[in-house]
Amino acid sequence: MKPGLEIKMDILKTAMQEDRTEIRLIKDKIYSICTFVTVSSFAVTSFLLDPKNVLKTAISWQFFLLIDISFLLLLWVLFVRLKIDLKNARICLEAREDMIRSTCKEEDEVFDPFRKVDMQKMPRILENGLYWIVCVASLALAMKLLVVSALLLCK
Repeated sequence: MKPGLEIKMDILKTAMQEDRTEIRLIKDKIYSICTFVTVSSFAVTSFLLDPKNVLKTAISWQFFLLIDISFLLLLWVLFVRLKIDLKNARICLEAREDMIRSTCKEEDEVFDPFRKVDMQKMPRILENGLYWIVCVASLALAMKLLVVSALLLCK
């Protein structure tokens, strides 16, 4: 028995809801990671600059440079990976939207809600607004590095 048009549409609407939820979760992860990495960097720096810290005499500005570059690298690697996942989720959502349009026209075709999708194409909606968040976090880390390095070099 072939599924009716209503059942096909319900399946596709449910899949689209899942895609939209996944997109929201990925965007939330990007916001959370930017916040977590930035706050962690400031916490590590404040811990290392604590006057009661025994390691303070052995810490030089190169060590802070290494730490902040590591945090920046972590931030951008995680962002790029999540940005790829976000692009793929957008492509899947758009493919399901196209399936809804084509299902109404082609009722006699075999219904496959999980068709192979070309993941190489660009989605119609680009999430380029997320770059400002990562850039602001990177700028905060770079400014902190400059200030701490200047303070340590002046001593």
